[in-house]
Amino acid sequence: MGKKWTRQLCALLALLLCACGAAPAEDITPPPPEEPAPRVLTVRLSAAQTTLDPAAVTARGGETILYHLFENLLRWEDDGSGWAVAVTGQAERYTVETDYAGNATYTFTLREDALWSDGAAVTAQDFVDAWQRLADPANDLPHRELLSAVSGYDQVQETGDPSLLAVSASGRRTLTVKLTGSPPWFLEEVCAGAHTMPLYPGSSANNRGAVTNGLYTAASLTAEEVTLVRSETYYAPCPDGPETILFQTSAGSEADYAALLAGEADMTAELPAEPLEALRESGLWTPEPVSEAWGVLLNTRSAPFDDPGVRQAFHLSIDRQAAADALGSLTARPASGVVPYGIADYGERPAVEPPVQEPSLPDPNADPEPEEPEPTCWDFRAHSLQVVTADHAHDYDTDCRYAQALLAQAGYPGGSGFPAVEYIYVESDAAAALAQALQAQWQTQLGVTVTLRGVSQAEYDAALLPAPPEETESETAEVPDEGEAAENAAPAFQMAACRLSAPHSDAEPILSRWYGGDNPSGYNSDAFNILLDAARTAVSPAARDAYLHDAEAILLADSPVIPVLSQGGSSLLGEGWTGLYRAPDGVYFLYGLRRDTAGD
Repeated sequence: MGKKWTRQLCALLALLLCACGAAPAEDITPPPPEEPAPRVLTVRLSAAQTTLDPAAVTARGGETILYHLFENLLRWEDDGSGWAVAVTGQAERYTVETDYAGNATYTFTLREDALWSDGAAVTAQDFVDAWQRLADPANDLPHRELLSAVSGYDQVQETGDPSLLAVSASGRRTLTVKLTGSPPWFLEEVCAGAHTMPLYPGSSANNRGAVTNGLYTAASLTAEEVTLVRSETYYAPCPDGPETILFQTSAGSEADYAALLAGEADMTAELPAEPLEALRESGLWTPEPVSEAWGVLLNTRSAPFDDPGVRQAFHLSIDRQAAADALGSLTARPASGVVPYGIADYGERPAVEPPVQEPSLPDPNADPEPEEPEPTCWDFRAHSLQVVTADHAHDYDTDCRYAQALLAQAGYPGGSGFPAVEYIYVESDAAAALAQALQAQWQTQLGVTVTLRGVSQAEYDAALLPAPPEETESETAEVPDEGEAAENAAPAFQMAACRLSAPHSDAEPILSRWYGGDNPSGYNSDAFNILLDAARTAVSPAARDAYLHDAEAILLADSPVIPVLSQGGSSLLGEGWTGLYRAPDGVYFLYGLRRDTAGD
């Protein structure tokens, strides 16, 4: 019985094993991974673009597009606080030598692996060709003043011969540039600028921008959208950044913001009133710097504004925040100087020691410390507020009382006897609103009457030009002396709205508008002129900054021009996106933008 039971058990086990072997095995092979969707970034930053030629782009948002298509000798990198700082780009290194007269010569060595998007090497001659083309007056390109510091630029303008520009190539990788003086803005504004990008050999007016040397190439250009795709030849690809960027033409702040909320856009650069108001009330936001301001120009050649006290009275009696509110602009902010926000300072930022506080136990019932606003870039205006005007905070009521005293000293107590004066401006709703706000403030605080007149741009330009000398009836007529000639040449305006901006990010060209008396206001100051002369010849950026700040202080005290408001900008990135950094004037760098999908 034992053997029989054993044989039966073995047979049963064999049947079970056969049954198990006959059953189909379960398929545990994992499915193939899904291809990740291409990283596409849709932004609404710009007006319609008609060209991608770096030297010719002028439409709003065009600089941002250019920085993604092309790379200059230097490029822009995040400084860690969301603002851009210049570092080496197509040039892997450079040297600078300065002669006995203070003239700098830069020598750039290009990267061995700097390539155009078709695989051709970027050469030093490509930069020479681009810069000579930009400087050539026959091409009438809008940004050629950027090269004004390069030796030979003035001769190019006079003769029309671009070969006189002191920029040359020695071999494939060595570029030499000789400058007149040592302007500290040369590296950032020219060598890292958007409009001095290199020119692809043999490119024509129709295809400039078709072959690029930056992180992206242009796949398409229409009035509604510019499509950028990753370049396969760029030496330093950004693996986490977007593979495709769609720069869509703005449809207006309301529509762009609605597209952002709906997920149809990932970034917009012009916010409507409601979110702007919320940002301003949060106390954690300041307008992004735009290097342009509005001011009031006074004719110092004739009464009543030939009196510095009268000019200063008009200056002190302006409530700038009230003017911004009257304008209805949530991004405009009071201008504390002639040089607007967004204009760079090139000296080293001074270290500020934090105030020493006695140690104490925290109060559990105390309100939490307020958060700091978003960081702002280091510029001339920020430097001035820190080291020049920080200890000179003004109380508006006190300023108005002093303004009234100045007007009384000039012979017009309470505005009595003050002549009616006219303020002209180029017609627009914003300019009219600002003019009316200033008119009301001068009437209320000084008791003076200012009439307003909106004019065309042509009428405005004519009013600010000196009148031609009167023709005499005979060659023997008496020649007027210098004083009479100056009076005859006085422009027709008394007060005029003015725009304060610069061809590049530097305070000197703005302040130079009042140098030497050859300006619409007729202002001339020996002390002011000496400081500008010193700034032009200074080799040290820190010394140059000091001269320019002191020159602006003199200009503000003499008040031939009264700064009123600085323009500002706004932008908003869609929820979950990080990695954005920017520069003033609405320039954004989107290479490293990435989206946190952990919560998706």
